[in-house]
Amino acid sequence: MRLKEALKALKERIFEESSILLPLLAVALFALYIVSAYCGLRLGESGQAGSTDGIFAFFSAIGPYAGLFLTLYAVFAAVVIFFENKNPDRTIAWMLILLFLPVVGFVLYFLFGPNLNKRAAFRELKHKKSAIMERWAEDELRALESMAASVFPWKTVISLLKTSMAPLTFRNALEVLTNGDATFPAIKSSLSEAERFIHMEYFSIANDGIGNEIRGILERKAKEGLRVRLIYDSVGSWNIGKDYIESLKSAGVEVYPFAPISLPMLRRKLNHRNHRKIIVIDGKVGFMGGLNIGDKYLSRDRRFGFWRDTHLKIEGEAVHKLQDVFLSDWRFCSGQDLDEPDLFPQMGGPSLWTPVQIVNSGPDLDLSPVMIGYFSLIASATERIWITTPYLVPGESIKTALKVASLSGLDVRIIVPGLADHIFVFWASQANIDDLLAAGVRIFSYNNGFIHSKVVIVDGKAASVGTTNLDLRSFEINFEIQAFIYNKEVASRLEQDFMDDLTQCREFTLEERARKPFVQKTKEAVGRLWTAQV
Repeated sequence: MRLKEALKALKERIFEESSILLPLLAVALFALYIVSAYCGLRLGESGQAGSTDGIFAFFSAIGPYAGLFLTLYAVFAAVVIFFENKNPDRTIAWMLILLFLPVVGFVLYFLFGPNLNKRAAFRELKHKKSAIMERWAEDELRALESMAASVFPWKTVISLLKTSMAPLTFRNALEVLTNGDATFPAIKSSLSEAERFIHMEYFSIANDGIGNEIRGILERKAKEGLRVRLIYDSVGSWNIGKDYIESLKSAGVEVYPFAPISLPMLRRKLNHRNHRKIIVIDGKVGFMGGLNIGDKYLSRDRRFGFWRDTHLKIEGEAVHKLQDVFLSDWRFCSGQDLDEPDLFPQMGGPSLWTPVQIVNSGPDLDLSPVMIGYFSLIASATERIWITTPYLVPGESIKTALKVASLSGLDVRIIVPGLADHIFVFWASQANIDDLLAAGVRIFSYNNGFIHSKVVIVDGKAASVGTTNLDLRSFEINFEIQAFIYNKEVASRLEQDFMDDLTQCREFTLEERARKPFVQKTKEAVGRLWTAQV
């Protein structure tokens, strides 16, 4: 048994290292191929022997071998994709590109193609549960599996518990924060009241007005003796600036980037980003949702104008799961395994009863917990499904679930932006509208700025809020965090926001879509192809 486990570990290590070394080898071969081609041209142009002709002749002679090895690499990658990739359309597309255009195909694959073994690439991030969380989840799973269905969508609860080790917590107070005007004052107030530690993890932090206000609070609390730790995504926060980071560090704040970009693993790390937005204060208060840190999220960006978003403030047991996710990411970024006694404090309150599951999702997991949670919620609906998402590229499983729900007579509505922040994904979102409209799903274009909320509401009883867009990148590629809430009051509050948003929307119709110009059809086709290969 030990030998079998050792061989399995060796296989994973070889695959992990090959995902780094083989692209490096291919880059070298590609460079050699280009140099040899250039040398061949110079040698052909030269009419006289010269001191440099020997070098040109050498590179010209080895050029065909470099091209051969590069072609063999492309064939190898195509074979691996054939066996590893679960998406047949994506598999066929990449195989054809690699086999018939080995040189150009390799460059495209290296930059944009799927990772050969994403779980091996992020093996060190594999969620190492704290003893508290692991025992909690295991005990709860045994209890829930013995229960009959009641007021909760038990299948959703259990599936999230199994796929993300997300306990169903009860003693929580939850506040819905609508837009930046409500979110940032609440965050600043809670940060200022911190007594022991502050943990923050953000996809995007801007070096601007609100970004510097938050930085000032963190520096002040660190100088007061609190433990202040910050993770920022190195791609999402690419323009944060060294001065911003150095200022935090000089004040005593511990700061680490998530997967900083380096040439050997450029494509892999560029693709898999940490899209989470997490704040944990003293292990008792937490924030999560759609808002990054920047003036743009306070509607101060001329390009987008009004920024519509949804965030959550959580107090109670659910904060322990937020803390667990942060600690796992901190271990990955810093190498530090934090085991401080006050990280998971005893919860004496609150007295409110708000059932919540905090679900983490990412390429380090075998399955996609948030997508499974969405699918389960949609399948459990009996009356209505209301969704707000900035991107509508749900994949066939979620799309089919929405179509079946609508064809079954349920009220299915989706709000999407009328503005584009990422042009190809916007085109791909538009490409999914017609198919859903034909099944009776009602889709609305938000025209009062940009809507960035990620919200799913089912039957006015359950809801989900977090960082996960309704697209394949969020489901399969990025690291996300999502709250699943089973409470009528919270669902009603989110439904009110949804109804308010509808007043700023224009509804799509099949008749209008049938008249779209050829240019629009072309854009949608390009967007569909682009997102299919991500």
